[in-house]
Amino acid sequence: MRYVYVMVLILILALVLSFAFFSDFLDDSKVVAKREVSNYYIDNGVEDTGAINLVTAILFDYRAFDTLGEATVIFIVVSTISALASRRRTFVSDTNFSPIVYQGISFIIPFLYILGFYIIFYGHLSPGGGFTGGVILAIIFILLTITFGIRYSKEEEVLKKKALIENLGAVGLLSTGILGILFGSKFLANGQGGFNLGSPGELLSAGIIPILSLFTGIKVGAGLSIIFNRLVKEE
Repeated sequence: MRYVYVMVLILILALVLSFAFFSDFLDDSKVVAKREVSNYYIDNGVEDTGAINLVTAILFDYRAFDTLGEATVIFIVVSTISALASRRRTFVSDTNFSPIVYQGISFIIPFLYILGFYIIFYGHLSPGGGFTGGVILAIIFILLTITFGIRYSKEEEVLKKKALIENLGAVGLLSTGILGILFGSKFLANGQGGFNLGSPGELLSAGIIPILSLFTGIKVGAGLSIIFNRLVKEE
């Protein structure tokens, strides 16, 4: 009976989403408006932002305020879990691995650091960016915890450092956004604020987008690793 109830809810949700989607699709005025916005991004994205990765250009320029909201959601989740985890936690067993596993994880960790920061710093040039790179950085700490034991990354001193890093990422995002106001434009303004966009395709280009991507990666990486550490505990 429970499965029938769940399937009915899923079916209702699917019907609601389908109706919402097709109602917009059948409205010619909305379709034309969306097409015009899409065409504008494609035709003018590189010139407006200096980033050749249009996805990153949209995330950290055209709709950077929305991206700040998404980062705020992560902050709220981390704060909530940190407040509640001490009362109720998920338990996992401490596993002893073979030396091959320990050596293998120790070998690949430096390459994961390189990959994570590469994706962050080159997010305006190629697929990736702050969110993707931040997830990879969080995976590093999760791998270390699973392999070497929760005591490796569960000490309160370590968690405080991660919380400090996450807070620095949040402060960095806000401070970079305020620069747009100080330069006589709007919050999180990039090219509109007079920042040098550089030459598209070069590492030092796209104005403040690489800076926003870096702070986002730091915040996401620290936040997700804190969530993981707060939810696990060895038996």
